[in-house]
Amino acid sequence: MRARDLMSDEVFTVREDDTVEDLVRMLVDEHINGAPVVSRDGSLVGIVTQQDIFFGSLTRGAASLQGTEDGVRNRLRVRDIMTAPAVSVNEETGVDAICHLMFKLRIHRLPVTRGGQVTGIVSSLDVCGAIARGEDLI
Repeated sequence: MRARDLMSDEVFTVREDDTVEDLVRMLVDEHINGAPVVSRDGSLVGIVTQQDIFFGSLTRGAASLQGTEDGVRNRLRVRDIMTAPAVSVNEETGVDAICHLMFKLRIHRLPVTRGGQVTGIVSSLDVCGAIARGEDLI
């Protein structure tokens, strides 16, 4: 089984220049806990999760608030808290490699790309769902 067989092709992405406030709204509205981050041209540049919002805005994002007049948190941009570069796989990556990466890096989602553009996302729940349905993963 390959990434293209497991991935969700309806991917919610955020732009690196979106505000953290907009990011939080999107995550809540879409009932998701992370998203690939893309540049203006749609290229994958990072990934952002709930943990990045909680911890990144307190640490990495603090530097971007220095020198602002009021230090308002909604001035933080996704690029200030995202994890970059994003670890991704291509559509032909096998499920064994996907599982190895997720386990080794302790991550729960991998963007799937073609030519640097996001075409899907594979989550640990996608892998678990395939196993629960009795699909042959090898």
